[in-house]
Amino acid sequence: MNRNCNKLILPLLLIFLMIAGGAFAKDLVVKEPPKSMDKLYPPESKEMKWVQQMHKMSGNMGGVFIDMKEEDWENVDKHAEAFFEAYKETSKMIPEWKDYFDVDAAQAFLKAVKTHDPAQIGKAAKGVGKTCGKCHHEQYVSVWTRYHWPKVENIKITDPVDEKEMGYGKYMHLISNTFKEVTVNFGEGQYDRAAKSARALEKRYTELKSTCSKCHVTDDVKLFFVNDKTIGAIAAMRKELDADKPDPGAFWKNVGTLGKDGCKKCHLTHRAYAIIQEVWEEE
Repeated sequence: MNRNCNKLILPLLLIFLMIAGGAFAKDLVVKEPPKSMDKLYPPESKEMKWVQQMHKMSGNMGGVFIDMKEEDWENVDKHAEAFFEAYKETSKMIPEWKDYFDVDAAQAFLKAVKTHDPAQIGKAAKGVGKTCGKCHHEQYVSVWTRYHWPKVENIKITDPVDEKEMGYGKYMHLISNTFKEVTVNFGEGQYDRAAKSARALEKRYTELKSTCSKCHVTDDVKLFFVNDKTIGAIAAMRKELDADKPDPGAFWKNVGTLGKDGCKKCHLTHRAYAIIQEVWEEE
């Protein structure tokens, strides 16, 4: 392969990845995936079969361009054939999504690869890449939300203060209200009330350690939001409330630490997916 042709390979791969990845428009609508997809994910399937198919297609498409760059045409052909077979197989897995696939475009890509002409291959890759991109644009977020994020309402928590069991969402509201009781009473100079609420907040927030471990099993993850820094901030708030003359600056600094490193980070990670799931449940 001459130098000019070799220079085409990386740009062609990047173009395909951009097309296949899709651009998430501001008017994106996240629709719940069809029920027929359940059979491709646990618990109905022991394996994440849909993810496996995505890896087959992505891996083999990448293999085409990587081996083109290395002038390994034997393996280029093998990857193209494997991609085409995986694409055909995937097109039949979810009946409701059959229109996302264009088997003719995938076959045209295979034929283009057989020519060993980078220009023809690049042009054909754009055609099949658009079909991947459209599906990713419209369904990527919904599939992640449905199958890769547990429904938090399935989690039950026993409140360590009142010893009552409740759902995850209700418990989050309870913690939020307890936090507000601390800050509102402090702002009013009602330090005894604020101290009482701070003790309850410490117990309820610390309980989240066991709650997080229902999904996260490693310490570095399950202690990401409930850790020495956030628990320490609550302890420091309590210390100020127990003082003869609480220091407002120190108190509000620790309120900020808990809000930013605990509540906000957790919400940024989990809340959007939970909201989408809640909307689907209401429909």
